[in-house]
Amino acid sequence: MEPGELTKSYSTSLWLILLVTISVQVLATFTALSLAAIAPEVATSIKVSPELVGYQISLLYLGAAIMSTAAGYQLRRWGPIRVSQTSLMFCAVGAALAIVPSVLFIAIGSFIIGLGYGMTNPAASEMLLRSMPADRRNLIFSIKQTGVPIGGALAGLLSPFIGKSLGWQWSPAVAGFLCVLLVFFMQPMRSAWDSKRGNRAVFERRVFDAITIVWSSVQLRWLSICGFFYAAVQLTLAAFVVTLLVSDVSFDLIEAGLVLALVQVSGVLGRVFWGWVADRVGHGLIVLMLTGAFCLICAFFVMSITELWNKIFIYILFIILGFNALGWTGVFQVEATRYAPVGQAGAVIGGITAPSYMGVIVGPSIFSLVYILSGSYTNNFILIALFATLGMFCLFFVGLVNKKSS
Repeated sequence: MEPGELTKSYSTSLWLILLVTISVQVLATFTALSLAAIAPEVATSIKVSPELVGYQISLLYLGAAIMSTAAGYQLRRWGPIRVSQTSLMFCAVGAALAIVPSVLFIAIGSFIIGLGYGMTNPAASEMLLRSMPADRRNLIFSIKQTGVPIGGALAGLLSPFIGKSLGWQWSPAVAGFLCVLLVFFMQPMRSAWDSKRGNRAVFERRVFDAITIVWSSVQLRWLSICGFFYAAVQLTLAAFVVTLLVSDVSFDLIEAGLVLALVQVSGVLGRVFWGWVADRVGHGLIVLMLTGAFCLICAFFVMSITELWNKIFIYILFIILGFNALGWTGVFQVEATRYAPVGQAGAVIGGITAPSYMGVIVGPSIFSLVYILSGSYTNNFILIALFATLGMFCLFFVGLVNKKSS
């Protein structure tokens, strides 16, 4: 095939863009959660307490928060395909370090995986915003965001199986290998999709202006704080569901991994469903409020779980929780683009994602700390209820500002 034909074949297909962006997020998330899905086994191997997984997740998303704020420069200099490839290579390198049975190496590897993870959303958003119709933005962004729970589901299903069969180190090893494969698959697409890159773009002193743009808008400011709390709900759930079920409800590791997978699969359905609803009602804030309310209700039910509960009820409860705790992000990103300056939507998504990543850092860390005091993972879900409530208050203020400015 001639280069011109290759360029044409990749330049206009929205569905091919969706496939690539979803694949990047699937593998980045799989890599990020590969250790959390087998936390009890890893903890036993390196002789630490399982609740330290909260700090591992927090360190990973610290890297993501730092990297996502530089999204504007990355996209201008390299283009979204090269940024996506770079993110996957960071994930692969981090996964290779995390194989070493050492707290220090796992910590460094987790941080590097986070650097890669923080590059995925701005690059994917940049590609999609160039080609998708405005009246389907919530649905398309939500479909794009299904890569995260799909990756989490793979971690929940494959990591325990791989860990039991081959040893826990093979889980991050497999994830890293798949990341490298996707890098090579994406290379032929670069000439078309990175054609708008600027080779002379420099790393300016104001490279982190994405945060400034977000904070200068009242709506974006409150929305970003909401993202902080909602992300704390999402990743605290993902990080601790396996450990909670193994430690407090006497599930075995495979059963608990299945529940994590169900949480993630329900999140896939939730993202598509809530994106479709937001496009139909034309009001993303209402949808975001509903997801928070469902998380609040489910968190109180989780607090009452005991070993006497029928496992079917436990599965259903976590499916509903995952449907909403993971279902908000596509609608959230589209809502952010409504308040973005012209031509700055990709940078704004990077800027507004950074506080969300900070919520991921703070949420699991607080959960780990409170567990030391309470000794109960189920009782700790009062924190999930609190995070969801605070997020809904932030959305109320966004709506209030919109009403005053209309």
